[in-house]
Amino acid sequence: MALKLITAHGQVIDSSWTVNTIIPVGNPVGVPFSETFQNLSSDPISSVSVNLDISGGYNGGLYGYLTLQETGGATATEVLLNHVGTTPSNQLGSDGAGFENITLSDAGTANGSIHNATGVPTGLWQPDSPNTLNGTFGGMTANGTWTLFLADLDAGTPTPTLVSWGLNVGTTAVPEPASEWMAGFGGLLFLAGRIIRNRRK
Repeated sequence: MALKLITAHGQVIDSSWTVNTIIPVGNPVGVPFSETFQNLSSDPISSVSVNLDISGGYNGGLYGYLTLQETGGATATEVLLNHVGTTPSNQLGSDGAGFENITLSDAGTANGSIHNATGVPTGLWQPDSPNTLNGTFGGMTANGTWTLFLADLDAGTPTPTLVSWGLNVGTTAVPEPASEWMAGFGGLLFLAGRIIRNRRK
């Protein structure tokens, strides 16, 4: 009898929401976008990625983060955008106007951090944070409230609009306790023994 393999359950959340909401310019209060999930797999989170479609604005003024508040109360936050393109010699940052369906993921190694993006970026990028999405949310459960927060902190710049955003979360299966599979294995051995004895009669 083969032991149970630990395999990835895959995506427990793979959703996107069209919101078409203006992000107020020069307002640190910003705008939150929340989605609550219940009755999802209780297996630990293994991967997280976020999709953003933002039109217009001034990327150098944008700040954003993703927060998960689990049903049990635990909370974690990861910064996604932090004044894209700013450097000691460029305090205004990137003058790009929005993001064309970008995906922020730890897997975005080809393009690197979104902080270094210019123009209107598209494709796969890493979040603008020294941490990682998988490291921040890994081990938590997906059930709870996920919140995307966005703010434009620079006054006097064009107004950006969040067209849509999406969330993709994967989990890894937790192995059954040894006592459970051993009990099942013992039951199968007992059944096999009875079959063999019956055949010998």
